[in-house]
Amino acid sequence: MKKINLMDMSVKNVVRIMMEGTEYDQFQKIAEALGIKKSSFQSMLDRNTVRVEDFKKIANLLGYSIKLERNENE
Repeated sequence: MKKINLMDMSVKNVVRIMMEGTEYDQFQKIAEALGIKKSSFQSMLDRNTVRVEDFKKIANLLGYSIKLERNENE
């Protein structure tokens, strides 16, 4: 199981990591599969403003699930 910590990088870089080894080798292909305009999708990634609902769809499309964990020091 591959773990990616969202606190360490931008959403754009996280999506790039999730794209590895999939048929989705371009952001445009993800946008098309999700029915989002490429320019809108690219803007969300560039601004690091991807909505949680959209991120869940991206993760699912690329074969990932999202898991939240409480910090041990909290």
